[in-house]
Amino acid sequence: MNDTSFKFLESYINNASPTGFETSGQHLWLEYLKPYIDEKITDNYGSAVGVINPGQPYKVVIEAHADEISWFVNHITDDGYIYVKKNGGSDQQIAPSMRVNLHTKNGIVKGVFGWPAIHVRENDKEPIPTLKNLTIDCGCAKKDEILAK
Repeated sequence: MNDTSFKFLESYINNASPTGFETSGQHLWLEYLKPYIDEKITDNYGSAVGVINPGQPYKVVIEAHADEISWFVNHITDDGYIYVKKNGGSDQQIAPSMRVNLHTKNGIVKGVFGWPAIHVRENDKEPIPTLKNLTIDCGCAKKDEILAK
């Protein structure tokens, strides 16, 4: 992989482009393809298309649809628990212990998905992670601390 390709890949991977908000990822990808294509097309569904030889009997289309798994903050409790809603095809069963970036008006806040520890669960059965018992921890003990980040 050459330096230009690596820099593109690094910037693309580190760009937030969740379902419904793919525009920044589309722009990065199409800018990378710019030297190789004659026309570009985007749509409201997150697809981006580069066309070589548009309007000709034979053309090449380079198409991509890319968005990221994302969640929206739905509620923050007074004692600092952040509850979320799914955005797109997320699977809450694989979320516990996954690192997350919370995008705030002041920048990115690091967090981690968690759910009740085994010694504080209500019964002996092993529950599955659900949107009711899954939270994000960003190291704050109070809602005011979270909102200040």
